[in-house]
Amino acid sequence: MPQTLRLHSSDRLLYFAPHPDDETLAGGGLIQKAAALGAQLCIVFLTNGDRNPWPQRVMERSLFLDVKARRRWGMRRQGEARAALDMLGAGGSAEVHFIAWPDQGVTKLLMTADEVAMDSIVEFIREWKPTQIFTPAAEDTHPDHSAFFVLLQLALDRLHARGYETRPTLSYLVHYPKARLNRDLRSLHLTPREKAVKAEAIQAHETQMLSRKRFLAHARDTEDFHLAFAPDAKHSHHPVVAGDIARGALQLRLKLLKPALSFKGAKLHVVLETLLEGSLRWELTMPGKSARARLRDVITGKPVRWAAVRITGRNAVISLPATNAIPLTRIFVKLEKRPLFFDIAGWREIAVDEARRPKLHFHRHTSAQPRTTEG
Repeated sequence: MPQTLRLHSSDRLLYFAPHPDDETLAGGGLIQKAAALGAQLCIVFLTNGDRNPWPQRVMERSLFLDVKARRRWGMRRQGEARAALDMLGAGGSAEVHFIAWPDQGVTKLLMTADEVAMDSIVEFIREWKPTQIFTPAAEDTHPDHSAFFVLLQLALDRLHARGYETRPTLSYLVHYPKARLNRDLRSLHLTPREKAVKAEAIQAHETQMLSRKRFLAHARDTEDFHLAFAPDAKHSHHPVVAGDIARGALQLRLKLLKPALSFKGAKLHVVLETLLEGSLRWELTMPGKSARARLRDVITGKPVRWAAVRITGRNAVISLPATNAIPLTRIFVKLEKRPLFFDIAGWREIAVDEARRPKLHFHRHTSAQPRTTEG
C-alpha cells in the first residue's frame, strides 16, 4: 500500500525539473500544498525545453528553426513555467532557477562526466539544504529525465564523501515505461480544487497543448513519488536483467522485451565510479550476433578495450574487462534502443559488492544539519 507523503511548514523542498512543464505535470499538487503550508520551495529547471521542434514548427508555421528560433522558444517556455507557478500559488514564494543545460543533452553531460554540471547540482543541494529532494526517475523513458537521476546520485555521493548528511530522494515519472513497476510509493491526495487548479496550470504550457489530452491526464486524484529501486531489485521491465563483477570483468545479462527488436546497433552506456581511476564512461555499439565488440571511452573519445558479446535470440551476455576499474563505488547501465523519440527503458543501477570495497572514513561536516521529515 502507498504511504502518504507528509509535508510540513518547516520543509525545504528542492524540485529538479528537466523541462518547463515537468514541475506541473508531476508536481502541480505538491507545489500547491507546499505553498499553502508556507514550506520553502526551490525549483530548478535543467533545460529551457528549446529542442521541441515539431510543436514549434506547427505553432510558428515555419519549417526552418535556427539557433535564434530555438532560443525564442526556450524563453517562451520559461514564461509558461512562471505562469503555471503563479496559478499553483508559488509564483511569489518559490525560488526558481533556469540553468539552461542543452535540451536532449543531459545524457551527454552524464557520459562526458561534465564537472560544471556536476558542481552545479552539488552547489544547489549544499546551499539550499533541502529536507527533501524530488527528481525525475531512473525508469523514465525520456533520456533527459533518466540521465539526471544518475547525475543526482553521483552528486549526493560527493556530498556524502565531504561529510554532509544525505537522504534518499523521491522520484517522479512523467514518461512511463510500458511495463508495470512495483514501486515503493509516497502519495499525495489532491482535493477536487487542487486537481482543477493543476489542470489549469498544465494548460498554461500552451506550447505543449498539441498533446492536450495526454498532458491533462496527469491531473489525477493523486501524485505519486517513489523511492529509488535497490540495485539488487528485480527489474522485469528492464532490458538489463542482471549484472555482477566476476573474474575482473563486469558481466551483464540483457533481454529484449519485444521479439521484434534486435540488439544490432543499440548503444550500451556504462557509468562507472571508481576509487582509484575516478569517473569512467564507456559506450559499446551492440553487434547483431555473438562477437567481440570495441568499448569506447566516451570522455576521451578513444577505443579502450574489447568486450565479449554472446547473443542468443533476445538474450545477450556481455563481459566488459574491468580489472583496472576495481574497486568500484557505483555502476549504472542503460541500453539505448529508440523506436522513436523515447527510450525503451531508463538507467539501471548494478550492485557493488561492499565487502570488496576498501573502507574509507570521512570527517563529518560540523555545521548544523537541516531537520528531515518522514517521507
